[in-house]
Amino acid sequence: MLLGFFGRTKPTTYEQQAVAKPVKSSPDSLRKRQSARFSVKEISQHNKREDCWLIIEDKVYDVTSFVDKHPGGDILLSYAGMEATDVFDAFHADSTNKMLINYEIGTVTDLQVPQNIKEHRELRKKLKKENMYQSNKLFYLYKLMTNLTLVTISVLILALYFDKSKDLNDKFNLLVMTASSLFMGLFWQQCGWLSHDFSHHQVFQDRKYNNYVVYFLGNVCQGFSLSWWKAKHNLHHAVPNVIGYDPDIDTMPFLAWSDKLLEGELDGLPHFLIKYQYIFYLPLLMAARLSWLIQSILFANSRAKERTTELITLGFHYLWVSFVCITFVGITQGLIFFAMSQAITGLLLATAFSLNHNGMDVIDKDKQPDFSTLQIVTGRDVLPGPLGIFHWYMGGLDMQVEHHLFPTVPRHNLRKVQELCIPLAKKYGIKYHMTTFWDGTKELFSRLYTVASSL
Repeated sequence: MLLGFFGRTKPTTYEQQAVAKPVKSSPDSLRKRQSARFSVKEISQHNKREDCWLIIEDKVYDVTSFVDKHPGGDILLSYAGMEATDVFDAFHADSTNKMLINYEIGTVTDLQVPQNIKEHRELRKKLKKENMYQSNKLFYLYKLMTNLTLVTISVLILALYFDKSKDLNDKFNLLVMTASSLFMGLFWQQCGWLSHDFSHHQVFQDRKYNNYVVYFLGNVCQGFSLSWWKAKHNLHHAVPNVIGYDPDIDTMPFLAWSDKLLEGELDGLPHFLIKYQYIFYLPLLMAARLSWLIQSILFANSRAKERTTELITLGFHYLWVSFVCITFVGITQGLIFFAMSQAITGLLLATAFSLNHNGMDVIDKDKQPDFSTLQIVTGRDVLPGPLGIFHWYMGGLDMQVEHHLFPTVPRHNLRKVQELCIPLAKKYGIKYHMTTFWDGTKELFSRLYTVASSL
């Protein structure tokens, strides 16, 4: 999930589509066409920003006029002209169905629903019936308090033990700064996982309350923009590891997760980064968080609706971080503390979530399987480890397959969901991958080496 470190040489497929201006459709004209009937082949031709149709259940929807208004970003384009029932259900509350009628233009005549998808939908109903979508508010309060404890420890270490009259040539001062940076890094990492839960609306049924919490945990605490995260992450969820669509494998020219991603990307660029990407990987992770901070500011500033809220909350992040650095460390050494804590955080974040999909199957758009199969074969589950240490470290992302299948299920219920998903995948011969943290990391480096060797 290394989101385009320092920008790209070429736009992704959905970014290319974004150049076209949408054609506005009249709701009245859409309602007159609701009795029309379309074939799957005919619907598949309407697959662009300026002409975007979707299939949900057995209905056909022209969402062209809604593409630019969609709060989840360009995710609609990733299923343009396709069957989108399951990705729609995965992200939306039941109440969202009411607005679909405004875009309905007819029915599909020849849609074939695979049996595994039918069972996937039955499993979703079963999970709702068994209250797997209901969150334990005390669990999230506990996670919030433990996160705040981490940042408190970080600041107390500096306040009590760092001597501003000495520089970092003093070994004790260096040790104090490193220890404080580590706790600050853990705070930002764990805030990332908690923001992720709230951003997926796992906690409150009223989604605006989830967003309010993310403005604090994400924008204020971490410096990560809520709207930036949603635009990138929702698209990733819809089409994980799909070439040209998933922004989380869009890491060229620094990293390539498949030799398919190399075609045309290195024209006029030095090959040494990719050739030795298994060596540069960890240093790149350490620089990644700074890149995300910059991307957050740039993206938030481009948002018309949320710009004020986004920039003010991001501003509060830099205010409190600057206060800690200047007050307890000093300006010059405070910059070193800032850089050190950023590098540690990048490493802590990426060594956890890069295990989710990196090194797993990378898929061409024209070979994209059904929703359930796609989420399973591109994801990697990680065993919790002794005393659940890796479950804590990865913030619930160790059950990535289940999270991708049912993203609004609260973290604390995913283990029960996993017990139901594994036999279902086995029944239909779908490759379900679970490994240890260390073996998963070896798989990741092995993939980086294999792709590098193909140059």
